[in-house]
Amino acid sequence: MVTISKILRHTEQVLKNHFFPVVQRYFQGQNLRKLVPALHGEPTPAAKPAPYPDNEVERLKELYRYHILDTVPEEAFDDLTLLASSICNTPIALVSLVDAHRQWFKSKVGLDATETPRELAFCAHGILSPKEPLVVPNALKDERFATNPLVLCDPKIRFYAGVPLVTPNHFPLGTLCVIDQIPRQLTKEQLSALQALGRQVISQLELRCNLSKLEQTLTRQKCTEAALLSSVATNRALLNAIPDLMFRINQHGIIVNYKAPKESIPFFDKENILGKKIEEVLPVAVAQRFLDSVSQARQTGELRVWEYELLLAGEKFYYEARLALSEEKEVVAIVRNITKRKQAEDELRSNLEKEKELSELKSRFVSTVSHEFRTPLTTILGSTELLRYYSHSWSEDKKNVHFDRIYSHVKHMTQMLDDVLLVGKSEAGKLEFKPSPLNAIEFCCTLVEELQLGAGHQHTLIFTPMGLEPEGQNFTGVSQVTDSYLDEKLLQHIFSNLLSNAIKYSPVGSTIEFVLTYFDSHIVFQIQDSGIGIPVEDQLHLFEAFHRATNVGKLPGTGLGLAIVKNAVDLHGGEITVNSQVGVGTTFTVKLPRLPQGS
Repeated sequence: MVTISKILRHTEQVLKNHFFPVVQRYFQGQNLRKLVPALHGEPTPAAKPAPYPDNEVERLKELYRYHILDTVPEEAFDDLTLLASSICNTPIALVSLVDAHRQWFKSKVGLDATETPRELAFCAHGILSPKEPLVVPNALKDERFATNPLVLCDPKIRFYAGVPLVTPNHFPLGTLCVIDQIPRQLTKEQLSALQALGRQVISQLELRCNLSKLEQTLTRQKCTEAALLSSVATNRALLNAIPDLMFRINQHGIIVNYKAPKESIPFFDKENILGKKIEEVLPVAVAQRFLDSVSQARQTGELRVWEYELLLAGEKFYYEARLALSEEKEVVAIVRNITKRKQAEDELRSNLEKEKELSELKSRFVSTVSHEFRTPLTTILGSTELLRYYSHSWSEDKKNVHFDRIYSHVKHMTQMLDDVLLVGKSEAGKLEFKPSPLNAIEFCCTLVEELQLGAGHQHTLIFTPMGLEPEGQNFTGVSQVTDSYLDEKLLQHIFSNLLSNAIKYSPVGSTIEFVLTYFDSHIVFQIQDSGIGIPVEDQLHLFEAFHRATNVGKLPGTGLGLAIVKNAVDLHGGEITVNSQVGVGTTFTVKLPRLPQGS
């Protein structure tokens, strides 16, 4: 017989074993419908939490150093997740940061939640191997995740790929990850692009941190300046405390007193300056500025601050002079050696310029690549949907038209990614130069034939070799010199880009001249077209990554081709110049040494 006490004990046991753990686990931001299995007495899915890294304490200190957790969304991070989602073709992309108890999303695409418990986080597994991406093709077949509520319930994760976000101090903070609800794999190019975007997330964190430090430094500096200017009495007290060169100048510009700390390097001899006029011990230009400041300080009673430089023993030193009225007819001058500060400012300014350039480059990268990917992705999606719903009633020829279209656009996107990676490799100094004996004439003939059959079939490409044979006679054949040492792979990048551009920007039916001229020590290549030309203002930035001329209109392109060309020419130790006129045409001239430098 079932008694009330037995019912109560059974209810208490169910609450302890099923209901309370589920409520505790899913309380923050979870959908109540996920509690239904437990309320009905069914088994509750449980995740297998990732172990903590060995350096977890230090890793968390590194994470908190960035002051990034629980901050508002920022466009720079959102652009990167949007690009990751686009490149990897996944509905979800996240910048996930793992702290002691949760994973928090700094940026997200395709997900409403802002955080999840750490024990459920795929990214908690991803930070265990900072040097390798974590790729889970099918979560249901991975024992680490098969029972994870995020797999069995919403958002029903099947595919996950995350690249660790590793700081310059080698601590993984989290991952840049992409997620899909169907099993799948990433291509090698997609994974490489995801890793590149992960490095950009860290660069953005570093930039954010450095800007914060700079703002703090500037704030402290302004506070210091305000304190120095607060009153003449305060300034006089500070003058007696600071370890700088100090001397008094009377109304006639004569030095009447002088004090120099032992650790400082005076710029004139104390024994020979007392009683002398300032212009007798300092260069004329510097002395005149002292005299002008003395006069202004006496007239206004205000602190005068200015900087100057001196050449001492062949070395340039920078000084800051502060002049303040000390008595009715005298001014006290405090001179500080600011050489190290000026050097630090120059270095900081240079670093900020580099950071600014990097930020602008990232913005151009996101804008250009997103634009260039949108059209082929739209075409691929359209052809795919048409094939899916109507291919059963189509002829093989019509199907092949769409297959060819998909293939062409995928190939185009792959080429764009290859160009981005090639530019990145070049700027990182990892692009190799491997010269070997090469018959440049045969190389050029083959390249022209390939282009003529492909993109150039609507243009006429004319290749002309010129130069001198050993006997000094002009030649017109293709049986010539093989004692040129060039990198064929880099040469392919140079001239396929230049010739393709000439074809792209020239009217249909026009002629493109490709001339090769041999000299004793070098070879000169010239490619001349009668295309749209390049505006003068754009020629200054022609070889910068992602820069395109203002008159290209809707012609496709990423602005990477000429940057690749310039890097390949530089690796050869060569030169590239351009002569162009809008509406007339463009001539590129490439000069390469026949032997490697130092040979």
